[in-house]
Amino acid sequence: MLQRDASSASPARETIDLPGRGRFSLLRWQGGANRPLLVFAHATGFNAGTYRELLAPLAGRFRIVAPDQRGHGFSEAPADPDRLGSWEAFRDDLVALLDALGEPALLSGHSMGGRVAMLAAASRPEMARGLVMVEPVLMHARVSRRLWLERRAGRPAPNPLAQGAARRRAVFPGREAMLEAYRGRGAFATWPDAVLRDYIEGGTRDLPDGQVELTCAPAWEAAVFGSAGHIFWRDMGRVRCPVHILYAEKESTLREGVPELLRARQPDWRLEQVPGTTHFLPMEEPELVRAAIEGMAGA
Repeated sequence: MLQRDASSASPARETIDLPGRGRFSLLRWQGGANRPLLVFAHATGFNAGTYRELLAPLAGRFRIVAPDQRGHGFSEAPADPDRLGSWEAFRDDLVALLDALGEPALLSGHSMGGRVAMLAAASRPEMARGLVMVEPVLMHARVSRRLWLERRAGRPAPNPLAQGAARRRAVFPGREAMLEAYRGRGAFATWPDAVLRDYIEGGTRDLPDGQVELTCAPAWEAAVFGSAGHIFWRDMGRVRCPVHILYAEKESTLREGVPELLRARQPDWRLEQVPGTTHFLPMEEPELVRAAIEGMAGA
């Protein structure tokens, strides 16, 4: 077991059966009954535990639910890479979770989780009190349409992210060995150790031979990256709650004119670029993300 920083509030790990969707694992910070509900969705390949350091300081302000999405973390919902056609499956999972929670929530998410939260807010606007997207995967309308047409024709273009995910190492001698392999490298280069440890704890299982394995299978992560070409721009017009988007200065998912297009199509949405950050903005500037969530609750 990796050693954690005991200063962060500890959430409860729960399991919930969502009718017609499967069995999901989630982290919950209970808080007081009169506090607003915050539901946070994680990025592709990550898990709810990855964001423990981000979310724990908000536990005094919110009741927080952070699910492990399908095929990630400790959720047990079916996750067949060959059957994943779009991110609508993740949207429907989140909508089912909101229905099970039984009350409107402030929605937030990172990367894929940001877009999934937006799709849920569009699908069930009465369940979304506000939406904070952090580095959401919102590609240009012409790009998303091209990807969708290619997939529909059975000729998807090569996807470097999917190809890289498919080659990921899945098994390690132990969690400390995984920590050493990841620390300061690649996508994890800017991550604090505490966040990296939480990512590993929340996304690995023990094997009978004493080794550990990623719970998000490389084939599933690759399928998620490869199915990103859903035409979602038409959904944006159905979002009725206030929206705040935080996006990075470097290596952002919002590029190729997307911020300009968003401002033109959704003039009421607030877009904020955070200087000096990358796609891993929640790990690099957690206080700014928390301030955006708290500000949305005030709005």
